[in-house]
Amino acid sequence: MSRQDAENQPQLRPSTLAAQSVPFERHDAVGPPVHVGFAALAVAVPSLVIAGVLATAPSAEAGSRVIVSTTLDSTLEIFDADSLAELQPPLPSKGGGPVRLWVQTFDGKEYLLAANHGALLGSVGVFDLSAEQVMELPLSPFPARAGSVGIAAGELAVGATQVPVVLVTNTQSAVAAVAGFGCSLPNGSVTAYDARLLSTLGLLQEIGTVDVSAPVPYAVSVDPAGARAFASTNCGDQLDTLTVTDSGSDGGSLVLSRTATRSTGASPDGTIYDGARGLNYTANIGGNSLSVHDAQSPDALLTVDLPGAGPIDVTLADSPGGHHWVITSNGSDDSVSLIDRDRIAQCIYGVPPTCLAPEVLRIPTAVAGGAPEGVAYDPATNRIFAVNKFPLGSPSLSVIQITEPADGPPSGVDIERMSLSALGAGTPLPAFIAFDVVVQAR
Repeated sequence: MSRQDAENQPQLRPSTLAAQSVPFERHDAVGPPVHVGFAALAVAVPSLVIAGVLATAPSAEAGSRVIVSTTLDSTLEIFDADSLAELQPPLPSKGGGPVRLWVQTFDGKEYLLAANHGALLGSVGVFDLSAEQVMELPLSPFPARAGSVGIAAGELAVGATQVPVVLVTNTQSAVAAVAGFGCSLPNGSVTAYDARLLSTLGLLQEIGTVDVSAPVPYAVSVDPAGARAFASTNCGDQLDTLTVTDSGSDGGSLVLSRTATRSTGASPDGTIYDGARGLNYTANIGGNSLSVHDAQSPDALLTVDLPGAGPIDVTLADSPGGHHWVITSNGSDDSVSLIDRDRIAQCIYGVPPTCLAPEVLRIPTAVAGGAPEGVAYDPATNRIFAVNKFPLGSPSLSVIQITEPADGPPSGVDIERMSLSALGAGTPLPAFIAFDVVVQAR
C-alpha cells in the first residue's frame, strides 16, 4: 500500500487482533438449510518504525506469511505465522468483499488469488507474493459472475499441454440467500480462467462459465493431472465434476464442461484434492462427516464420521513429524480435527482393508461457542489458525500448536486467543461479512 510520504503511511496497529462477525444459518421452505458463517478479520501487533518509515523483517528472517481476507472493509491482513507480527498495513482488495483465498505458483512465481463477492458482480483478485510487500496486480480484478465465493487453481494437464487455470464458484448472491431466498436461488456456476499470460502480462483470460447442479456452490478443488475440478453444492448435497478440454490441437481453444455429479453428505462446504493419493475430501456441515471421493467413481469411497463436529472448512497438512492430515474446522463443537490421510487410504485400498479410525485428534478451541470456520496450517511452526465467529460481536483467531512426540500420538492446544475487530467505517456489503485465511510458506 503506497503513500507519497511517511506521514500519510497507515500505521500498523499496536493493539492485539480484533474483528466483527455476522454468522448466518440460512433456511428455506423448499430446500435444506444453507449453513454459512462469515467473519471479518484484522490483525494488529506492534510495528517497527525506523526514522519514520515502517519496516518489516527481511524474508531470510521471516517465517511463513499468513494472509486473512477482511470483507467488512475489503482488505487483506498479512502477518508472520511465528511472531504474529503484522508485516504490512491492511491491503485494499479492489474487487470488493474478498471471501475465500488460494495461494498458487505459476511460472515459478507465487500469487494470492481471492474470490471477491462484490456488490453486484463477483471477480477474481490476483496479488503478487514474490516481494516483501504483497501488491495487487494492476489489471486485477478479473470479472466473474454474481456472488463469487470459492476459489482454487492449478497447472492442468490438458492433453500434452500444461495449462495454468484458476476456477471460482459463483453463488448468484450469498447476500440474497441470507436475506431469505436460501436454496430457492438459481443454480450456481463455476468460471474458469486461462492463466498463461499471468506471469508476463498480468492477465487472466476467461475460458468459460458452466452451471452446477444445485444452488450455492461454496467451494472448488482442482485435480491437475486429470484436468478436472470438483465443486461442492451446499443445497444439493453433491460434488460436481468439471473438466477442462482442448477443442483445438494446440491448447489454444479451451472448454469448461460439467461432466458428472456425485453425492456427498448433508450441506457440503469446503473441499480439497489430495494429488498424492488421488482423493478428494469434502466437509459436510449438516452430515457431521467428511466425504472421500476419487476422481471418477460414481459414489463416495468412504465417509469419515465426525460426530457432533459440523465441519465447515478443510485443508491439507504434511507435518514436520511425518504425519499427513486433513484438517477440518468444526463449527458445531468449537474444535479442529486432525484426520489421518494414510488411514483413509488404508481403509479404501488396503489388502486386506484395515480401517482404523481416521480422526486421530480433535482439539477444542479456547472459545466456547465460537463455532470456528476458516482454517489454515503452517508446517514451519506446526500451527493451525482457526477463526471463531462467536460470541456475536467478539470473534477471535485461535492459534493452535501441534506437538508430535517420537514415542506417542500427536497432541494440540489452543495457545492464543486473539481478539478481532473491524478495521474501518467503510462497509461495502453490510449484510455479507466473509473471511478466509491461507498460509504462504517462505
